[in-house]
Amino acid sequence: MNDYRNLASELVSALKKQGADAADVYITSSNGFNTTVRLGEIEKLQQSTSKGLGLRVFKNGATALTFTTDFQGKTVQELVKETLEIVKVSNTDKYNGLAPKEFLGEYKGNLMIFDESIMKLTPEKKIAMVKEMEEAGRAFDKRITNSNGASWANSVGQVTLANSDGFVGQYQATVASMSVGLLAEENGVKQGDGWYTFNRYFNKLASPKSVGEEAARRTIRRLGGKKVKSQAVPVVIDPAVAGNFVGMLFGAASGSSIYRRSSYLVDKVGQEIVAPAITIIDDATMTDGLASRPFDAEGVKSSSVTVIENGVLKTYVCDSYAARRLTAKVTGNAGRTYQSAPGVAATNLFLKNGKDDPKDIIKSVKNGLYLTEMFGSGVNGVTGDFSQGASGYWIENGEMTYPVQEITIAGNVLKVLKNVQAIGNDLSFRLGSTASPTLLISEMTVGGE
Repeated sequence: MNDYRNLASELVSALKKQGADAADVYITSSNGFNTTVRLGEIEKLQQSTSKGLGLRVFKNGATALTFTTDFQGKTVQELVKETLEIVKVSNTDKYNGLAPKEFLGEYKGNLMIFDESIMKLTPEKKIAMVKEMEEAGRAFDKRITNSNGASWANSVGQVTLANSDGFVGQYQATVASMSVGLLAEENGVKQGDGWYTFNRYFNKLASPKSVGEEAARRTIRRLGGKKVKSQAVPVVIDPAVAGNFVGMLFGAASGSSIYRRSSYLVDKVGQEIVAPAITIIDDATMTDGLASRPFDAEGVKSSSVTVIENGVLKTYVCDSYAARRLTAKVTGNAGRTYQSAPGVAATNLFLKNGKDDPKDIIKSVKNGLYLTEMFGSGVNGVTGDFSQGASGYWIENGEMTYPVQEITIAGNVLKVLKNVQAIGNDLSFRLGSTASPTLLISEMTVGGE
């Protein structure tokens, strides 16, 4: 990939020389490959490259943002002039500006976010792995009758940022993934499910065979689903769903939601808002983290931010604009594309591991639900109330018995997390950059028949 640090710095200098009070330049570029196989035949084979450049200018309290995918000298110089013309007619806002200079910098630890071996894999090798994954799933059980397709995707991305306070930074990161979706049928009833694996490093991906077999297991276990009556029962939340609640809390703690007063966490810093056993951290410096980075989208040095500690809300998460609105500190949580201004975004966000074995958590429930999926919109960001479609497995006398479908789960995010009785020791980022271990909720409302 090209080194764009000089280009970014030159454009910042040009913006300043032509009248900007402050400016930054944000450049992204990526190379990617993806393929999809269905029933052993290639359905898609795609190689892609992309790049984009965004200019952000501040003048007399106003800001303007422009972008292009053409990096030719004449084009970007014209863009500089256009941006400076646009900012003249933009609205002023005293909270506009770059991130505070004292917070700028790069985390120098070993993040391990780039794996050169991913880029050396041949298309033939990737296709072979995808076929092996699908074949393993289809061969797992005779009730697997069809495939929704199996895929491989990989990319290397590069971020370059320069601003008029002297920050210049650039980093590269890789990611690769495999996924497969399967269909099963029994007694005329069809069910579908799937599984996937992704990581920064190729050698840390699950094997194609194991991904295919796990997809088959998850598909088969959906067969024989039943409905249940509406009731309030203990609920064991699978990590795949528990992470959603962590994400909901992060969104509510976002500085942009707070200054708009559109969050149920307004004026809650320093208060106990969830069970004392809960600690939630956003760590952009995690080794091999799926969202790790040396600096954020404003050049703020990456760090680990404790959002909730022992149930107490410790801080709101802020980019520089939100921090100024709230008279708070930036937390290094700015996210951005070359087409947009910075906004608050999570990195490696997780609920800290507990001490309980998930199997023991299930055994402790006499009658309740093991929740594996929530879907559909239905979360009120202002109140924290939610009502969503769901599915899972019914627990009887400490054992998971039959699949449960066509149910809804309703409650309030804070009340649910206040009622956490046990936290599993199974925290893993295999499902994404937002993660949680298994959670046991003392009571939730399950809507059924």
